[in-house]
Amino acid sequence: MNSMKFLAAAMLSAAVGGAIASAPAFADDVSDFYKKKRVKVIVGFSPGGGYDRGGRVVGRHISKYIPGTPKTIVQNMPGGGSMRSLNWLAQKAPKNGAAIGHFHPAAVREHLLGGKGVKFDPRKFTWLGSYNRERAVTFVRAGRGIKTIQDAMEREVIIGATSPRSGGGAYPQIMNHVLGTRFKVVVGYGSTGESTLAMERGEVHGIGSWSWSQIKSRKKKWLKDKFINVLIHVSIAKHPDLPHVPTPLDLAKTKDDRDVLEMIFGYQELGRPFAAPPGTHAERGKALQAAFNKMVKQEDFKKAIEIAGLEVSAMDNKQVMVLLNKFYGLPAKTLDRGKTIYAEMRSGRLSKAKKKKTKGLKLVKVKGKGRKMKLTFKDKSGQTWKFKAREKKLGKKLKINGKKAKVKSMKPGMVCTISYYGKGGLAYSANCKS
Repeated sequence: MNSMKFLAAAMLSAAVGGAIASAPAFADDVSDFYKKKRVKVIVGFSPGGGYDRGGRVVGRHISKYIPGTPKTIVQNMPGGGSMRSLNWLAQKAPKNGAAIGHFHPAAVREHLLGGKGVKFDPRKFTWLGSYNRERAVTFVRAGRGIKTIQDAMEREVIIGATSPRSGGGAYPQIMNHVLGTRFKVVVGYGSTGESTLAMERGEVHGIGSWSWSQIKSRKKKWLKDKFINVLIHVSIAKHPDLPHVPTPLDLAKTKDDRDVLEMIFGYQELGRPFAAPPGTHAERGKALQAAFNKMVKQEDFKKAIEIAGLEVSAMDNKQVMVLLNKFYGLPAKTLDRGKTIYAEMRSGRLSKAKKKKTKGLKLVKVKGKGRKMKLTFKDKSGQTWKFKAREKKLGKKLKINGKKAKVKSMKPGMVCTISYYGKGGLAYSANCKS
């Protein structure tokens, strides 16, 4: 009997000891993996915007909290309001823990509402969390006779956006369907920055969705000069700075309207999310989640996010799943109406931004190199023309002396024909002669 007790105790002791001994082994395995790897942070938008800046801040800081302290590299994968990057994350990204995606919550919603071309189920991602529960707004340029959302119900308001699926493209259309607004969405701009330039030039009245934190930090002159009128939040909660600006829920006329608006705009709570692919290596996935949760609490990260013109109001991976499960658990009636609204929205024809072309521009200054460049030209009358240049955009359709060339090959003295949406925006193609 005593021998049996002794044997049982010995077995228990060995089991406990083995469990204790194995814990560091797992940690060591994760650390050994990341010491030899680069972690890719895939941003679903073009360089220069808020998601790009936030993605780069996360890329710089998260590695400090991942075992093995791997190097990180940020890559841009724009397309479909970040739909392209989400599909890549689900279908093609490595599942070994060396890939993280950063994308727009509106794209995440596409799966629930029957979006076309969706190749992912957001519930299957290895969610890291979000560093900010976004509070975005719809706004217009002042002086257009549009001061409130009620004005947008009485007259046409032209909104500039990147794509129909982006927040700036989708939210105004949804408000048209449910609230009776009269937004006309013009798509095709390369970034929110480019559509805001279009607003400043007077080509469009306003923007359908842009982070209030970015407006405060990057467009202080707008606020000082009272250049814009904020019409409505595109979220289910208000930013403390804008207590008198309504949310879509405030304008709902029926419970059914409120339910479907809460489902659609509630995704904004995801704010600025990050996730690894479905089926990511379990221990490395946990390490990424722990690293993200630790990072968002650090003062140096918060300061870096603030410098980038953004805010920190974090949610962890568990809170993300609670939110997603809430939406997927809504009554069939609400889900069906949301799908109907989306189908009707997509059936409508959206205007496309008109691309312009100007000949005989002499390149006088090149600033920057590589990913971000600024080109300054002068025309025959001496007028100055400025454009942004991106290798991934302009580099695809650039010819110098009749041959395909890279953007960095452009030199002062060249005379070019430039295609663009507006002065100050991105150059989309160029034909230059030295």
